[in-house]
Amino acid sequence: MCKKVTLFLGVLLAPLLAEASNSCGKLTSTKDVLLCAEERAPEVQRALLESEQAKARIGGAAQWVNPEVSVDSVSGTVGGEKQGETEIGLGIPIELGGKISSRKAVAEGGASLADARLTNARFKARSEALLKLHRLRQLLHEQEVIEESISTFSKLISQYQQRRGLSPEQAISASVFRMAKSEYDLKKAETQDELANLGSYFKVAIGTSVDQIKTFLPSSPKTWPKISDSPSRGASPAFKAAQAELKVAEAELDLAKSETWPTITVGPSMKIERAGGASNQFYGFNLSLPLPLFSLNGGNKAAASAGVKIFEASKNVALLSEESAREELLRIYQQSTAVLATTLSHQEIEKKHTDVERMFLRGIVPSSLVIEAHRTFVELEKSRNEREIKTLSALADIYAIDGKALEMN
Repeated sequence: MCKKVTLFLGVLLAPLLAEASNSCGKLTSTKDVLLCAEERAPEVQRALLESEQAKARIGGAAQWVNPEVSVDSVSGTVGGEKQGETEIGLGIPIELGGKISSRKAVAEGGASLADARLTNARFKARSEALLKLHRLRQLLHEQEVIEESISTFSKLISQYQQRRGLSPEQAISASVFRMAKSEYDLKKAETQDELANLGSYFKVAIGTSVDQIKTFLPSSPKTWPKISDSPSRGASPAFKAAQAELKVAEAELDLAKSETWPTITVGPSMKIERAGGASNQFYGFNLSLPLPLFSLNGGNKAAASAGVKIFEASKNVALLSEESAREELLRIYQQSTAVLATTLSHQEIEKKHTDVERMFLRGIVPSSLVIEAHRTFVELEKSRNEREIKTLSALADIYAIDGKALEMN
């Protein structure tokens, strides 16, 4: 059964995803890239279909049961005389106990659950795309820094190679520069691997290459938003999903209680008697209902009541978990923003690196210090980038708990 449902959803998703692949149009800004990635995300497409399906079920749950027509006809011969009778009845089912409203409430709870999951999918898709864009910006800068270091080491190695006689100290310096260049060649390869992975992501997410979105990359955050210590209780899609599950469970309990009441079938009846060429017609009504002699639906009511308790507990746990997670995320965010505010900026790091290299070329600083300066420069850039991504990720998670999507600014 699970395989059939998966196949069915796959068939539904295929044309929708094909349409989404051409729905982005021309990308002119970072916002366009984010919206495109959000709309094309498979999780969003699936959640959107499930939301539409859940809303359609509301109308189906409120439908009345179709009436029934019954016809009984018998004929025969009695004492050489042909006789017969025909009974025609129309039965209209009437569901007592609020069955229709209970079924509709179950369907409405399912629609609320599907909407919460859709919102959650949109938040995740947008946050992922924004973090990928920031990481792409970082990697392109890291690649420039590494290539600059490789270029510097190559120039120094070339200078030593042009000299005819090297002192022991110069020979060692030349060897050290070769090893440093090899180390940075490996760093460059690692950066290119990650860039290739990001290229694959954007090819699937927005249907374009990295080169086409380089102009839309967000800048490094210079200021960070201030986050309130008090969370917006119950605003997250995850908590709203837990609330919707509880709503469904409560509606299912009401439905189980309503099924204790019978569904009566009532309507008009007509009977036609034929005997000896004469015909008589009788009119009346019919009524049928089940007798609750063997079951009052106690088992289903008990199961539904247990379901309500389960989802009440799940909702409370979800709220406590989110509050605890938000506190930890807020701690990480505040600590990270404080660290980023006190450490050297990208521009300051670049300036100091340039000063060190200029002094080496003038012969003021030894070669070992140049290598250490480049290593410190690259590692500081990487550490700052890692902390920046961690801060953005924490901010995105905090916004999701507060029921907000992370925007590009």
